[in-house]
Amino acid sequence: KRLNAKSGGQTNRSGKPKSGNSIGQKLDLTVADEGLLQSLRSSVSATPEDQRKGVNRAARLLLALGPEQAAHILQQMEPAEIERVMTEMSRIDHITAQEKKEILAEFEEQARDFEAPVRGGIDEARRFLEAGLGQQAAHDILGRLSRQDLYRDFAFLEKLDAHVLASALHQEHTQIAAVALSFLKPRIAAQVMRHLPEEFRAEVALRIARTARIHPEAVQRVARVLREKFEKRAAEIYSEVGGAETLANILNYMDRQEEDDILGMLGSSEPDIFEDVKERLYTFEELTGLDSKEMRLLIARVDDDSLLATALRGAQEDVRRHFFNSMSQNRAADILEEMDHRGPLTVREINDARTFVLNIARRLDEEGTILIKKEKEEYI
Repeated sequence: KRLNAKSGGQTNRSGKPKSGNSIGQKLDLTVADEGLLQSLRSSVSATPEDQRKGVNRAARLLLALGPEQAAHILQQMEPAEIERVMTEMSRIDHITAQEKKEILAEFEEQARDFEAPVRGGIDEARRFLEAGLGQQAAHDILGRLSRQDLYRDFAFLEKLDAHVLASALHQEHTQIAAVALSFLKPRIAAQVMRHLPEEFRAEVALRIARTARIHPEAVQRVARVLREKFEKRAAEIYSEVGGAETLANILNYMDRQEEDDILGMLGSSEPDIFEDVKERLYTFEELTGLDSKEMRLLIARVDDDSLLATALRGAQEDVRRHFFNSMSQNRAADILEEMDHRGPLTVREINDARTFVLNIARRLDEEGTILIKKEKEEYI
């Protein structure tokens, strides 16, 4: 049905307003099966590619009509339809008088020119819902909409590798990590939690359990800060496609002869890259592949207990046990005491110490004194 003029002006027999109508008059809305509600619903239920435009169009129409008249439509819409339209309405800052005229023109042959602009936003969405559905229903729907928006604020985190995200969150306060994980899909949050250090993970879990309510603006600030940090790191993350570390990882799964051929080529043509790849070729954890005799030979070459204590700081339990079982009890006790009494160490200090030990292991491997085993190789 058409929208007909109401009070304050005469209409002719066709229902069109006469020229003397005052600006700002209300519209008398009658919804029929083939009328405005169906047009509105067709916008909301559009095909996926047109859906965004359709929902936006529907939200703008309701804004143009105003709360009182839009209430008639809202009362006849399904909850899912209402949520989608109200979500879109809350994102619209305002519509101009000209936009309002054009919107109404799509649904009325003689749309009238209202001079005042119409505001959008979450407050207007609340006013519309309260007029149409009552305060409690408005509160429930807007609560769901707010949480949906917050989930969208953190959606960019779900595109990151779980290990990368865990490493980044570990640098944040546990409350920040708890908030971020709370707004990820449970399956993804679980994957990230598995990569967090044990103590940090326990504290984050406790904070998640204790945090029942948090102001949406605080949540949005967390999302904004994390997004800014990841955007700064994006260039570094996406540039690390190849490089020495990638080649070293590939060589670790190749036969020894194939590895030697490639390294020999690099050594003659690109000596700097050759040294970089060699430094990354083996990891500290791979030293657990050495048998007890080989470990004793390696440890004998590392005569600096302080350096070993640094290299073993933060190492996995099986790595530390492999080292301690391959040395005398007195030396193991001295290194443990050194580890206990030393203050905090930087990641760089630990990595430098481990690189020193690995360089010695590599030289012994090249001499044939020890053999650093690889996962894919089989030995008889």
